[in-house]
Amino acid sequence: MNRLDSRTLAAIGIAAAVILFIAANILSNTWLRNFRLDVTEGASYSTSEQIRPVFEGIKEPIIVRVYFSESIAQASPRHAEYFQRVRDLLQQYAELANGKLKIELYNPEPFSDVEDRAVGFGLQAVPLGQLGEVGYFGLAATNSTDDQQVVPFFNLEREQFLEYDLTKLIYGLSEPDQPKIGLLSTLPIEGAPQMPNMMGMPPQQSRPWAILGQIRDLFAVQSLTPDIAAIPADIDILMLVQPDSLSETAAYAVDQFILGGGKALVFVDPNAESAGMGAPQAGGDKQGITKLLNAWGVRMPDGQVVGDIESAARVGLQAEGRPIAADYVAWLQLRGDRFDGSDAITGDLNQINLGTSGVLEKVEGATTTVTPLISTGLQSMRMPADKFMGLPDVVSLFRDFKPQNKTEIIAARITGPAKSAFTEAPKGEGPAPAHLIDSKQPIQVVVVADSDILVDRFWTQNSSFLGESMVVPIADNANFVINALENLTGSPALSALRGRGVQSRPFELLESIRREAETQYRATEQSLTGRLEELQKRVSAMQVRDDGTGQAILSEEDQRTIESYRGDILATRRELREVQRALREDIERLQGILTFVNIALVPILFGIALIVVAAVRRRRRATAVA
Repeated sequence: MNRLDSRTLAAIGIAAAVILFIAANILSNTWLRNFRLDVTEGASYSTSEQIRPVFEGIKEPIIVRVYFSESIAQASPRHAEYFQRVRDLLQQYAELANGKLKIELYNPEPFSDVEDRAVGFGLQAVPLGQLGEVGYFGLAATNSTDDQQVVPFFNLEREQFLEYDLTKLIYGLSEPDQPKIGLLSTLPIEGAPQMPNMMGMPPQQSRPWAILGQIRDLFAVQSLTPDIAAIPADIDILMLVQPDSLSETAAYAVDQFILGGGKALVFVDPNAESAGMGAPQAGGDKQGITKLLNAWGVRMPDGQVVGDIESAARVGLQAEGRPIAADYVAWLQLRGDRFDGSDAITGDLNQINLGTSGVLEKVEGATTTVTPLISTGLQSMRMPADKFMGLPDVVSLFRDFKPQNKTEIIAARITGPAKSAFTEAPKGEGPAPAHLIDSKQPIQVVVVADSDILVDRFWTQNSSFLGESMVVPIADNANFVINALENLTGSPALSALRGRGVQSRPFELLESIRREAETQYRATEQSLTGRLEELQKRVSAMQVRDDGTGQAILSEEDQRTIESYRGDILATRRELREVQRALREDIERLQGILTFVNIALVPILFGIALIVVAAVRRRRRATAVA
């Protein structure tokens, strides 16, 4: 009887535990729905305090429709996890918006009305197999005036900027008025009359640069002149492109605009190649813009161009009537670690092409913070700008290149308190405006020491499709400009979010293995570096001869030597990649073991321990009854 009673009591206890567990879950979902505890470093899965005004200030209803195919979740657990993060973040936004933000989730099954709606919004279908099955993972948001914002597909490479991207998207719908850019340029970015031809025909207007068309797709653009007396009140951002010969009144207007809370994107170049008829030009009077840059905390050394031998563009030349290829150290193709990966402006860029750009230096004692966005590598060197007047000697520039083992800043973000570049307002007609000595709030300016980044030939190529000419991007120059303008026009919340993203949480043991791995292939890496240095020494020692036109060219033997070393370098790099691949496989194998230990092994061992304890207690009980 006692044994039967104990079994009955055990069954009742288990049933009570199950009921209590279910009840606790129901009550927690009801009462603790809005309670979250984020113990991750940096609170990566919690909304930032800075973005609350964006959602609390929404006045008109906004509907966000998220389309996620279950077939993608089955094919890619990584995307399933990403979807959960998107969903959770949007639900937190909806709670902040007090009913003004509605989130709708859809599974677009094949040939369904939901799929048709997703396609109608412009979402991107991703093939999932060889049978023609596709999946969707995108977003379409609309406001009460039928404006819409779309994310065609959530790219994993952009995940670290998810909070920034979603906040910017919703902010754009809550503030649908198109931001206005004030464009001040001494370069023909808007098109310019060309010289009349020999037949006496009137000059034709050259077409605007392609970058301007992309800017006008997203912003209203108003042209300003270098002698403007005041910045119009409806201008949100100033875009200054090689602002040479600024009048004193124009420089003062820019100064006061920035101190009053205005933003600026500035392109200033020591050697603007687009300023003349195909020949590089040193530019006009930079006194006005130089004065402003110094007040903001940076300076661009006049007459200096930066080169980077590791990022040099391969160009075609003519020598002795035949084409040859050479590395042009002043035309740069920057990739990877040349960009600040933590900044929303440069975090997702793959390649930027520049031409004879300058460098930026921090002004000693400046009150602002200067953060590099684009930099050279260590194999860089400053060169006199006058070497690039007319037709530069590409081969001689390469031969005489001496790396300075120092990175140089090409583009930078400037923030913080600043003072006026002027002691008082310039004298003019009418009463002088109230003079701002200090900035009302931290200034926000992005400066780029190159203007050729905007020129078509550096980032586009023309293509023809069905008889229609199209511009095809070959670099991320336009993406950089659009990212900068969008970031600067955003609310202060967006600026605060620019560096916030998913943070790495590596195992310390794995980090130790990675350090040991670097030690293992360091010898090979040093060998590669030594070969590169030897190549540079050999090139410097090569005999150069004149082809009769004043141009120095390499002999055929020297060219063969260079090509031989290029093949040797490529082979060494392949060896490095093979070593890294093998080490990566070892790390991934160990990571799988550690993941199993942390996630599965501990619960298994705990379960075994419970079974052993229960078995021991049962045996003791049976022994006691006997």
